[in-house]
Amino acid sequence: MPSSKRRTDGQESRLHRALLALPILALCGIMARVFGMAEPIAPTLENILETSLFDWNGMNVPVLREFYGIGLLNEIFGPITVAFAQLQFFGDQRAYWQSLVFLTDYAGMYAILFLESLRPSNRKTLFQFPSLVLFLAQMIPIGFIGPLYFYLFHVFTPIEKLLSPSFHLTNWSSCAAILPTVLLAYHVPHLPSFFHTSLEARHWWNWVWQLYPVWGSLAIFLFSKVILPLGARVSPLATTQKHQTNTLRITVGILAVMNVSIYWYTLYNSTFSMSEMFVPKYFFDKPAEADVALRTIIQYDYLCTFLAGYWWLGLHFRDLQVAGICKVRFVRTICIAAIISGIFSPGTFLLLAWLAREELMASTKDE
Repeated sequence: MPSSKRRTDGQESRLHRALLALPILALCGIMARVFGMAEPIAPTLENILETSLFDWNGMNVPVLREFYGIGLLNEIFGPITVAFAQLQFFGDQRAYWQSLVFLTDYAGMYAILFLESLRPSNRKTLFQFPSLVLFLAQMIPIGFIGPLYFYLFHVFTPIEKLLSPSFHLTNWSSCAAILPTVLLAYHVPHLPSFFHTSLEARHWWNWVWQLYPVWGSLAIFLFSKVILPLGARVSPLATTQKHQTNTLRITVGILAVMNVSIYWYTLYNSTFSMSEMFVPKYFFDKPAEADVALRTIIQYDYLCTFLAGYWWLGLHFRDLQVAGICKVRFVRTICIAAIISGIFSPGTFLLLAWLAREELMASTKDE
């Protein structure tokens, strides 16, 4: 549609955008309520750290109290890695399968946050520094940090900014660096932390994985420098845009295949129904057992994180509709989202929806 016919001059108020995004902020409130369920977990973690032995349900696995050689990091991540041991050692099978799917899907969101940071319009803003957001999410659950990020992103990205040339991804080498970064910094330690035959090795790999935001920042810097000379060979604008689109499709495609593979592997091998794995049973009441409390928190973490991502993208599609770029039938879209999420995993749908939005915005470049 010609740009003259688009409604980009409406100057929607920031207050109105904040109100539209309130359901995202409500998810932060839900997670804040869920934090109260952690009470029975702390004594269990402290006991394991004191003895340096994960002794539960017939398992006796030595755990590390120090790893990074930096006292503060060891103090922060020592209890966290012990909590992850409960998820990854298969003592609580429901928690194992649920967290395996969640953390694999989460790699796609990791990629999306990095891609959003590459937009010229996000320079000198919070959104330029995804590693800071993700590092905080290692200490404060992403089910709280993620919705807050998406809420602020929507409020401070008005329609005119969304449609401006500075919002388009233009740095091909950095975009091309995202896939190897996610694979190396995230998936390489993530997968053995769930699948290694040695429980001690799983614990070791989880220590490595915990700092994936740091490893990712280093990796994307190095990969983008290595890839940069290749970008010089595709200087014509049309060729560059084509390479950009193909790069994003490959990145999303490979990460989506990994999500689907783990999701289907889980559904095939787990003896639990989807509701048993992914739907929390507590909210007003608090579980008394440490393992049930941890499992419940992780379930809410997964739901709140991806529901926030869904709403954020839904609001962006609404913006594109207001601008006259596309027409969205929201009831049908919600049904499609539910079907794709149920069959292929929530993380897969988020990736595909993000790519669809990106291609819609890219289609306006030549107009």
